[in-house]
Amino acid sequence: MNNYLHFSTEDFAQDEYFIGWVASTNIEKEAFWQNWLETYPFKRMEVEAARQLVLIAQRAAESEISDYDIQVLKESVFEKIETIENKGKRIAWKVPLWAAAAVVTALLGLALLYNFTNQRSSPKYSQLVSNASKKYVLNEVENKSKVTMLVNLPDGSSAILRKGSKLSYPNHFGLEAREVFLTGEAFFEIVRSPQRPFYVYTNEVTTKVLGTSFNVRAYQDDKEVLVSVKTGRVSVLKTSGLETGPQEEKNFSEGLMLLPNQQAVFEKGQTNLVKQTKSQPGQSDGRHIDQMRFEYNEKTIAEIFSQLEQAYNISFVYDSTVIGDCPVTASLTGEPFNQKLNLICKAVRAKYEIVNGKVIVTGDGCK
Repeated sequence: MNNYLHFSTEDFAQDEYFIGWVASTNIEKEAFWQNWLETYPFKRMEVEAARQLVLIAQRAAESEISDYDIQVLKESVFEKIETIENKGKRIAWKVPLWAAAAVVTALLGLALLYNFTNQRSSPKYSQLVSNASKKYVLNEVENKSKVTMLVNLPDGSSAILRKGSKLSYPNHFGLEAREVFLTGEAFFEIVRSPQRPFYVYTNEVTTKVLGTSFNVRAYQDDKEVLVSVKTGRVSVLKTSGLETGPQEEKNFSEGLMLLPNQQAVFEKGQTNLVKQTKSQPGQSDGRHIDQMRFEYNEKTIAEIFSQLEQAYNISFVYDSTVIGDCPVTASLTGEPFNQKLNLICKAVRAKYEIVNGKVIVTGDGCK
């Protein structure tokens, strides 16, 4: 048994035996705490404050609490503190102990309530990955640089990882599904495979595709998750949090189906996804991959490689005097990076390999 005599309010509120007393009607625990309080009556204020914290945490688990409600509570607490402070030091002793305890309890409860609600509405990336690691050996890629990072996935799909983002994926995708786990933002170009849907799990939102290009933005500290489509169709489903694995089709029928130039927005703490027409940036320079089109009509290899370098932040090494002027006509928007390279090289009778983050292209030329 713990030495409760030296416990603070926060210590009581985190003690399992104490929580069990507050949360149940166990006779043994009730007798213990009543006897303990009779022995140490000067601890009653801290015990009562801790009991309120536990009750607040329980209510948070059972109800949806909006950011507005939290803000109202916060303003109410700050108003009480300001009232007490304005009375001045000379009469501060007149403030009852229960009033000071109420303010402390409200502040601690607010912090606990906000953290608990945030954790429940926005499961941490680490929790998602931990659950998935029970059935997969996962690779994790983190982009710590200020520029985008190209990630080639096991099935030939590609992801452009934005700065400050993490992506986890298995060494080999399963026979029934391809699953990845994201915190941050990434643009995906997915190899089409109707028998193996591709799932992106993040922040209570699951995105399912068969083969398309789309962007997911789900930073842990952001208030919203956004999924936008460039090509193809994407299904977006709000989930309860940490479940992974292929979802039933009936579940996705309750979500949203997105087409090109549409996006789904999910605000954390809310229950619904909202479909919108994707807004076009007013001053867009077209340099981001989700704004680019890879449509070529007699474009030279030099021009195409220049655009790919810009889109994927990767360097090309090739003999421009041999293949640089070779023309290509192709529609490659939405195709993953490796598929783009395969089709382009096939068109000019060349081959490529990726070495130390550079694409090495060799060939005899098109003449």
